[in-house]
Amino acid sequence: MRNMTGSEQGLQHSDNSDMEVIVSVSGTDNEDIIVTLSEILNRFNGRLQASRFHRIEDRFNGLFYISINIAYFGPFRACLESLNSKRLQFEFSPGHSLSSGILNDKVAFDIELYGLRDKVLDVEIFRALSRNQLVVDELTRKRYISESGKAAYKVKLQVSTDFIFDIDEVERELQLLAEKLDIHVVIDFEEDALQEAI
Repeated sequence: MRNMTGSEQGLQHSDNSDMEVIVSVSGTDNEDIIVTLSEILNRFNGRLQASRFHRIEDRFNGLFYISINIAYFGPFRACLESLNSKRLQFEFSPGHSLSSGILNDKVAFDIELYGLRDKVLDVEIFRALSRNQLVVDELTRKRYISESGKAAYKVKLQVSTDFIFDIDEVERELQLLAEKLDIHVVIDFEEDALQEAI
């Protein structure tokens, strides 16, 4: 009888019960990934309990909290892993009774952009956010008159992430990008929110 790995022990239940698993997926250029995952899950009688998915440009990231009978987990996992490539990656981790909280336990903060041109929000901003695994949850845009009497523009982004990230690194990258785009960036990030997330 072979020894089980730690992850297999964490996933093990009786043969007649369901197990809970978190499937994370990331990649590029795969518009049908949610349909594909749903079809495979359905094939093995699994159930989707909760999910988060976002896409910026051609990159996507998703978390899927599922329950599946232990007898079907091996073939289900093998089926998904057979799809792994440079452009598509699946990872698996044990789910527990409180694991669905992972999908809501995210760090969120605001980013404000100011400038004199209408296109304050450049596509390069979205690319920088995507590189840092930041999702735009809400976007508001306002026009106002600057102190010099010129028309100016303000864009407020509410962003969030489920991933570990370095806020100082994000701020440095956005400030350098702001100089290049001739705009101003203000990041409203509360230390309390970070401590709470940790």
